[in-house]
Amino acid sequence: MKKNGFTLAEVLIALAIVGIIMALVLPTLSPTKKATKYLYMNAYNSLSKAYYNAMIDGYNPFTDETIDDIAPSHSDANDSGAELICRGLSTYINTTDNEKTSTHDYSKSCSSSKVTSKNADSFTDENVQFIATNGMKFYTSRNIWDSDIKFYLVFIDINGDKGPNTVQYTYKGGRRASDFDSDEKRAQAEIEPDIYAFALLETGRICPIGIPEFDKDVMTARFAYYDNDGEPLYTSKSLAYYQAKGAAWGYYNADGPNVLNFNIDEPFTLNDIIRQKLSGSKLVEDFPADLSSLSPVATAKEDPYHCSNTDLESCYVFLDSYRQF
Repeated sequence: MKKNGFTLAEVLIALAIVGIIMALVLPTLSPTKKATKYLYMNAYNSLSKAYYNAMIDGYNPFTDETIDDIAPSHSDANDSGAELICRGLSTYINTTDNEKTSTHDYSKSCSSSKVTSKNADSFTDENVQFIATNGMKFYTSRNIWDSDIKFYLVFIDINGDKGPNTVQYTYKGGRRASDFDSDEKRAQAEIEPDIYAFALLETGRICPIGIPEFDKDVMTARFAYYDNDGEPLYTSKSLAYYQAKGAAWGYYNADGPNVLNFNIDEPFTLNDIIRQKLSGSKLVEDFPADLSSLSPVATAKEDPYHCSNTDLESCYVFLDSYRQF
């Protein structure tokens, strides 16, 4: 009786085809955190450059100066400052909504009434200010300011129409973090947030707020300070963003050689001041109550360990992904 089978050549060809398919598929199976980190840094970099250039062009919501026949005004229902931010950002970020003409037609978006709450609890298509050509959605809050600080919040949905459309970690099956009896099981069920917030300051700089401050899977940073001769010295260790800012601004105390420990008595970092103004927001609910997890950290061997506390923006904190100040 004749038996049919595969020749060695056929088997090798089949294995080669399987290998090629696996090579194509594996990149799409890489951890979600890597994709999140890339998308987040792309959003951060685009926003920081666009906001800086927009402020230079006069799209400044913190003054009384009129631009595009709009004078900044602020109320709970309408905030033309948020509209100016939208106009400025979408001048430098390619969008699917705004026509790039000589007169900059913003009729399809950038409404002063489409503001998002600082509570970060409402992200609908009705209050999207504009959508970038890469699918990222941009939302803007009304002004948040008092005698201490002035800022707006810009929320960016880094994956567009895909879920979960939240600034917080969610969990498979609708469970909560308290439903898990171990950190390992909780981590396995985590669904990463896809909306991230940035505080836009009147200085033209932006400040990351929320989970990226302390989650190294989203963003890491380093800090630099000046030595006694006025030369900048850079830390060699990547830290959580909040940790780097805290170390740079003296939020840690030197305790022994080459180690800084968390010190709650030192002045707040800029992030802490911003967070104080966001009471009740989902942006602050996940922030670690026990900040000891962010210390101690090895830094430089020589004093001084940090910059001056009198100027919260005098220190250098740069992100690992772009090495930018």
